[in-house]
Amino acid sequence: MELNRVVGDPLPPGLAELSRIALADDGLTAALRRITDIAQRPVAQADDVSVTLVDERGRGTTVAFSGELAVHLDERQYESGFGPCLDAAVTGQTVVVDAADPTSPYAEFTEACLRAGVTHTVSVALPMIPDSSVGALNVYVSTPDGLDQDTVTSLEMFAIYAAVAAANAAKHDQGIQLAAQMQDAMRTRAVIEQAKGILMATHRISADKAFQALARASQRENQKLSVIAQRLVDTTESSN
Repeated sequence: MELNRVVGDPLPPGLAELSRIALADDGLTAALRRITDIAQRPVAQADDVSVTLVDERGRGTTVAFSGELAVHLDERQYESGFGPCLDAAVTGQTVVVDAADPTSPYAEFTEACLRAGVTHTVSVALPMIPDSSVGALNVYVSTPDGLDQDTVTSLEMFAIYAAVAAANAAKHDQGIQLAAQMQDAMRTRAVIEQAKGILMATHRISADKAFQALARASQRENQKLSVIAQRLVDTTESSN
């Protein structure tokens, strides 16, 4: 999916369509449905695409999707309270999952993926304002090799434009509610980033490994990632 462009060149078709969504003021639901349609077309490997929004209590909802497969796998995550789409939305980072990886922190989710014939998933955060996120763009694929890094990077760029389109549309029908949601997301992400920093400094590990450690603890203790992060931060502060 070639979303990068040289300055002065016209926007690629997908991004040009997103810019028209931003101007159309169709409302949030219609805008998100168009975003999933636009996102799926250039990604030949994609079986389904969905958009997850997370409310102030950390509950996820699929607000747009290209097929029932995406809804099914999204809802498996919402039922358990854990999954890559929720973590991408809350942390603001891209989460790539290989369903065949036995070390994945999302064991129940990957089992559901394999049963459905999905081999890889990519959840890209929708950054609504700097350093915060209230949603994720999810791509489900069934090819053996999944998506290459160039495509993932392009999806991340697409998500930036998509978030602008969604945010502009949201002003029409969500206003204050969305603003509060974004503020809560920013606070949550700040705690998670602080917890990652503690793990990185204590165990001398990378940011990715710190995130994986938090995700595994979240699964193991049946607690939301943000709760695990807050507890680690509180424990560290009280011991200093």
